Amino acid sequence: MIRRNRNKNPEPTPASEPFTYIHRGTTLTGDLEASGRVRVHGTIRGNVHVKGVLEVAEAGIIEGDLIEADEVKIIGRVHASVHAKGKIEIWKAETQTTRIPSRPPPGDVRAAALDIEEGASFTGRSEMNVQVGRPGRLPPASEPESEPSTSINGSPAENEPVA
Repeated sequence: MIRRNRNKNPEPTPASEPFTYIHRGTTLTGDLEASGRVRVHGTIRGNVHVKGVLEVAEAGIIEGDLIEADEVKIIGRVHASVHAKGKIEIWKAETQTTRIPSRPPPGDVRAAALDIEEGASFTGRSEMNVQVGRPGRLPPASEPESEPSTSINGSPAENEPVA
């Protein structure tokens, strides 16, 4: 379950807002396009495009090339480039429920704002105050021989040393 509304005044959720739920134990292979609120407790292997809020719960896993949404809230594991029109929130998982043996693909995080909770894991590059969908990519990494990778609450990125 997605948790922690840090505001004392919770976001209003209209009763008519579409809601999509990917249950724990469910694996979706292919691209997902949805509107409204999407909550992932299972696994998505593909790109995700949400006109609304994407929530990746603690047991949730998304492996793909690109995630686009108005807002993204992550407790689970994301291995993809993440672009949000608004805020991306990355929260610390309370337990380690899942391991992903594969390495994440190259990626980046682009959003109007990025909030990373203390103790949460994020490896990659980020760009704030940008218009999502704008052509272009982040500038090359300082070391040209290394590919940029993004790993959120998951396995170490390809070029990250393992302690």
